[in-house]
Amino acid sequence: MKHGWLNLDKPIGISSAQAVTQVKKIFGIEKAGHLGTLDPLASGMLPIALGEATKTIPYLSCDLKAYDFTIKWGEQRTTDDLGGDIIRTSDIKPEYNQINCAIENFIGEIKQTPPQFSAIKIKGARAYKLARSGQKVNIKPRQVKIHELKLISVDTINNSADFSMLCGSGVYVRSIARDLGIALNCFGHVTKLRRTMVGDFRENESVTIGQLAERNTITYSPITKGDTGVIEGTGSNVKSFIIPIESALRSMFKVEISPEDAGKIRKGQEIVLNNLRNLKNYDICCTIVGSVPIAICSFIYGCVKPIRVFNI
Repeated sequence: MKHGWLNLDKPIGISSAQAVTQVKKIFGIEKAGHLGTLDPLASGMLPIALGEATKTIPYLSCDLKAYDFTIKWGEQRTTDDLGGDIIRTSDIKPEYNQINCAIENFIGEIKQTPPQFSAIKIKGARAYKLARSGQKVNIKPRQVKIHELKLISVDTINNSADFSMLCGSGVYVRSIARDLGIALNCFGHVTKLRRTMVGDFRENESVTIGQLAERNTITYSPITKGDTGVIEGTGSNVKSFIIPIESALRSMFKVEISPEDAGKIRKGQEIVLNNLRNLKNYDICCTIVGSVPIAICSFIYGCVKPIRVFNI
């Protein structure tokens, strides 16, 4: 059984859930889950937890994400991307300076309404399911943060523009296209979308489904093997991109404990560690023995209490 994280480069044409299903089939495992969601028409970074690593999903930060995308002007679509029907058109072709000026209003803390076709839950039902049934979905605007939004180039022949964006969690690129198109009075929708970063998961540490179809015989750790995300094997060994649990939790405070204390933690018992000066009450940490993760724990008044124990 393989336990760890996989930084999958999801291809266009499949959903995040379908990507997880393919990964489970390749590795022959039953338990896997993804961090964040990518639309079927988008490609890029989709971190997938394998086996016991699924227990770390709630504790991994995906507050910072990066995207490269293209907006086509002149059409607004029901889904705000190529997959939807055209509902409004315009002959206006915005120029570089106009676009560059307009994006200033989309940087920082802004209110954004998710697309009608999104995974937002409305009274227990997914918004996209309601929209597909013909219902008008009332989605409330949400506060989101866009750290950077840069205009890369303008294609006057195809009436489109390329952008790069660094943003917080909850931002919809399709909403950016919709709202920016309305602001420019020309309408717009996303024709190309690629996610290049999710939290600590970067593009240079990614792997494709095609590469995963090969045998995986090496455990890869970006902490110990460098930043390329690639190990070239020889002979029967091939590339492997499984990131160990402890490496994926690189931003979480690690607490080295004894094998005896590890035994207690594995049984659900708390242990007393009074010398942890870098931890405050109710902080979350990961207990380890050597390089082996034992459990995600909480620290309360000198006691380390297990929250999720790794069965590895």
